[in-house]
Amino acid sequence: MDGVVRKKLFFTALAFLAVLALIVVAWFVPLQKSKYVHIVSEVGISQGAAENNTEMEIIKVHGTFWNDGSLVARNVTATVIFTDAAQNKIFRKTVMVGIDVLPDKHSIFDFDTEFLREKTLPKTEVNATVQFDWIENGQFKNSST
Repeated sequence: MDGVVRKKLFFTALAFLAVLALIVVAWFVPLQKSKYVHIVSEVGISQGAAENNTEMEIIKVHGTFWNDGSLVARNVTATVIFTDAAQNKIFRKTVMVGIDVLPDKHSIFDFDTEFLREKTLPKTEVNATVQFDWIENGQFKNSST
């Protein structure tokens, strides 16, 4: 009977160690990082009088963007969308077309564009957003800032 008790104790200890090993592995083995594209941008907007023309106003946009993700963003197009609510106008200007943006901030792109409009009284603001379109894993994706 002493041998049966030892075998039960041995298999119980073995099962306990197996469960403990699974817990340790699940706890300490890091999860594999998922692969994705993450377009990040910084955009500055200025709005003021157009040179030598008191009736017009110019909105200038300067921006920088890059990919913080782990995959290449293929065929990226960046479009600045100006929304002039006071004059009920939306104007789109494409500033980059068909570029590949490398992952992990290995490539950084700058762009500049502007929009000319008639002045408003009282002065109203024009909103500008940047839309990015790209191909990721064979699928079309987009984001706006």
